[in-house]
Amino acid sequence: MRALIFLVLLSLVSCTHTIHNHGAPGISVELWDKIKVGDDKEKVVHTLGSPILVSKFDENVWYYISYKIKQSNFLGKRKYSSKSLQISFDQ
Repeated sequence: MRALIFLVLLSLVSCTHTIHNHGAPGISVELWDKIKVGDDKEKVVHTLGSPILVSKFDENVWYYISYKIKQSNFLGKRKYSSKSLQISFDQ
C-alpha cells in the first residue's frame, strides 16, 4: 500500500512544469502602451528599464527582448515564447 501511495505521489510531482524567464522580464503589453511617440530616452528607461540591446549602427535604436521557456517535466516537452520591442529615437 505504501508503495502504491509513493508511486501516485511521484507521478503527480513529475507532472509539474517549470517556467524560465530570460531577457527583460518586465516587458508587457501594458508597459508598451505607456511609451508614447515623442518620449525621450530618460522616460523610456524609467518605464521599461535599460534596453537589452542598443543598435551597433545607430545608438538611437533600442531593443527590449524577453523570452520564456515552459518545460513540462513529464515527457520533457518545451514551449517557447518571445516578445521583442524596437524603439527608435529622433535625437
